[in-house]
Amino acid sequence: MDNNSGQPSQLPGATAKKLPPIPKVASTNSARRIHVSAKTPFRSVTTRVRKQLDKYLRQSASSRNTFTNKLSQRKNASLGERIHQIQKQSQNATTGGLGIGLENSGEVLVLGTGRAIQKVTEVALFFQKQPDCIVQLRTGSVAAVDDIVSNEEDGLEGDVTERARMMSSLEASIRLR
Repeated sequence: MDNNSGQPSQLPGATAKKLPPIPKVASTNSARRIHVSAKTPFRSVTTRVRKQLDKYLRQSASSRNTFTNKLSQRKNASLGERIHQIQKQSQNATTGGLGIGLENSGEVLVLGTGRAIQKVTEVALFFQKQPDCIVQLRTGSVAAVDDIVSNEEDGLEGDVTERARMMSSLEASIRLR
């Protein structure tokens, strides 16, 4: 252990302790992010995006049905109470009024760097032509770390230095209308 930071020291040959696996019930946003390379087939990317959008559509429809069923269960509720419940549901910022959380907001991100930017642009153009989709493009830069061997001693690796280089990236946000 390094005395100053409490982090394990980075000595050659030292191994970091492996973290426990993520529980099955834990949700991540990785299902909404699709990373493409220059060699990724166009059709497989569009199929994955459409499948994810359809999944979000099914989830939002079932959420609306659940809300409607809960509202209709109160048969003795007055019209004013029902209107109040609908207004309360539509003003809920975390669900967007549909009963779905922000983690299921219906947005799929297609990401690419370097030569894959062309593939992301083609996918974005394809979905922009679809009547039920909204597409937004965001540009950015990503740091890529290169390992460079600076000197060799007796055929063994010597000091290894790292260099970060910046790469252009493009992110296409695809949502249903």
